[in-house]
Amino acid sequence: MTGAVLELNDHAINLYQDGDLVSSSPGFVLNLGGQTQFGQSAAEQSRLHPVNTHNEFWHRLSMTPLTRPLAHYRHNADIAHAHLMHIAETSDFEGDVVIAVPGSFTREQLAILGGVVGQSPFRAAAMMDAGVFYALSHMPGQTRLVFADLQLHQFSLTLLAEDQSRVRRESTAVVQGAGWSNVANALVQVINDAFIQQSRFNPQHSAFWEQHLYNELPDYLQQIRAGQGDFVVSITTDKTTHQARVSVADLVDSLQPVFRRITQQLQLLLGDSTAPVLMSERAAIIPGLEATLQVRRSPLSGEQMAQACVLANDGLARTGSDVPFISAWHLLAADAGHTAAPARDHATHILLDHVAYPLTAGDETVIKPASAAVLMEARAAAAGRALFAGDTLSVSDGAVLPLIRVHHGGA
Repeated sequence: MTGAVLELNDHAINLYQDGDLVSSSPGFVLNLGGQTQFGQSAAEQSRLHPVNTHNEFWHRLSMTPLTRPLAHYRHNADIAHAHLMHIAETSDFEGDVVIAVPGSFTREQLAILGGVVGQSPFRAAAMMDAGVFYALSHMPGQTRLVFADLQLHQFSLTLLAEDQSRVRRESTAVVQGAGWSNVANALVQVINDAFIQQSRFNPQHSAFWEQHLYNELPDYLQQIRAGQGDFVVSITTDKTTHQARVSVADLVDSLQPVFRRITQQLQLLLGDSTAPVLMSERAAIIPGLEATLQVRRSPLSGEQMAQACVLANDGLARTGSDVPFISAWHLLAADAGHTAAPARDHATHILLDHVAYPLTAGDETVIKPASAAVLMEARAAAAGRALFAGDTLSVSDGAVLPLIRVHHGGA
């Protein structure tokens, strides 16, 4: 038995032990001055040293010789192995582990992965489809559902089906050009344009300041997810401090081409049928995506997935020494001890001064004139977000505004 799970998503390779995240390392490598760096430190210098950085070795896992040399590595499998060695060393881990892989991995990549892991301190007890175990506890009462997840270079949609009390992966679709790198590029461009328009300062004229924006972007997105509306970004150079107010609505607008590609692929995946969409926490950080895909459940955590993988591994009937690959699992056995959160009603109104105002702007009269600015700020904070009845919005004066759903007739 093992309580460790290694999730191979190049957005971040995550190691869980006993259900807790103990290591997270993005799929980046930097070779500079004869020294090789992996993970976060490499990612945070990738714009400073683009020629010396590589971040496709998990996405394009293969033994094809590299077209551009990187240190002593022969192919992407070599780099992936070195990344695993780095994770094992920094987390002080050696032993049995369940490998959770995205449904986008091909058979050839799974075979290569088996060899790579076999030469590392990680001893694979089993390989499991990550989408199945992210969504497992949400399957009761559903015949089909879709798990949406973000990778570094693509977005994945996994269609899951319930079949004789088993959850199985029916199919997987990937959306190229919709990964974290594409999302980050679009969002940083909006922030950069805001600086140019408001302060005539262009951060992208300096690799240092451009890198700064990419490094800070996850924090900005966490602030938006926590309810903050438009936010101010400051950059202090040798000469002065430059500021730009960034509109959440502009960020969401910049992602519409990405959202269209995702929704088109989702329609192709489902055909004439429909199915609820579940989303990972890393995907839910993208402003506007939950609302676009009409997600009605809270984002799914990696810790939840890891716990489901450990339970499944404990229940495996093993034969021989081969590492099993699990893309279907018993619904009842895996769901023991897991209760799916109920579907939530989307919020329609903000409660302010005991009066319900629509989330979107209208022609209503605000009862207290002093509250008009508060309402405007709250609506800006709500832009592009999937908000549910019972959530709250925080505004700059410290007020916390409840969100409710107002039913009209049979709605």
